[in-house]
Amino acid sequence: MRRICLFLLISGLFLMYGCEKATFPAVPKRPQILMSVNIKEESVAFFDAKTGEALAKWKVKKPIQGAALLHDQRTLLLYGNELDRVYLYDIHTGKEAQEWQTGKGIVRALAANKGDAVFLADERQNAIRIFKKNGQEDGKIAVGDKPLTLLQNDAGTLLYVIDFRSTKAYIVQVDERRVIRTFSVPEFAVSGLLREKEGELWIGGHGSGSTVETNIHIYSASTGAFIKTVAAPVMPIDFAETNEGIYALSHGSSTLWKWDDSGKLQSSVTAGANPFAMIGANGRLYIASYDSDEIYVVDERAMKVIDRWKTGKGPFQLLMAKGG
Repeated sequence: MRRICLFLLISGLFLMYGCEKATFPAVPKRPQILMSVNIKEESVAFFDAKTGEALAKWKVKKPIQGAALLHDQRTLLLYGNELDRVYLYDIHTGKEAQEWQTGKGIVRALAANKGDAVFLADERQNAIRIFKKNGQEDGKIAVGDKPLTLLQNDAGTLLYVIDFRSTKAYIVQVDERRVIRTFSVPEFAVSGLLREKEGELWIGGHGSGSTVETNIHIYSASTGAFIKTVAAPVMPIDFAETNEGIYALSHGSSTLWKWDDSGKLQSSVTAGANPFAMIGANGRLYIASYDSDEIYVVDERAMKVIDRWKTGKGPFQLLMAKGG
């Protein structure tokens, strides 16, 4: 009887701890927190965006591919196309807040500017799925073959979806849950910049086969009509716009490009080793250097590298939490 009781006790402990939700180190509050999603080592690193102080690192130990920061500026959603759910954590406590059962195939997430929903790009269902903040699915819009890039207007009423495989982009009316316009884009197009006031949509890409992309393609944000190309060799894959100018990051040449507001090229600088992501704040551009496991910090006016912060292996995406 004593052995049976001991076995039941041990089994109960295994069940209790096996079902316990993961808790990570709490991230101290700062006015701006820069987050790096490191996909080689399946981690998220947190920094004080102004000082570079390393605040915490989460060893997620799941095949994450990206994250989205919710409207409250403290809930971090983690996803990966081989995960059957997305995970939501409070960065200031490190505790898991929710899990949403989505099924596999989530390749991008974007919090709605309205603050009431999250858009999930699902490559298996070939759709944009809309989830409420409580995790309830609230709509699905069929788009393309691999919807990968998501952009939205300031009001959160329009969603721009750029497909990675089908040479198509889609403009979605969010409230009506329907595609209102489709237009052609280059093959393997990825990332973009919506210049809403100027009515422009800048789209980058990798290129196809042995032909790498050397240009940014610019379209009308309202009609999808092609306007022009801007040279940015090689493989422009991320964008930022600040009061200082328009910036594009080309990861094939490890080059950061800068244009003025009219679209005239101003300067360029080498930054990072195989860089994949960029975000602008504090008069700086933060660049995820995938091969060197760093964040390069660039003075956006001088276009000069001023610092480098170690992240963890394979920094692939950057996010910024504000108001902490």
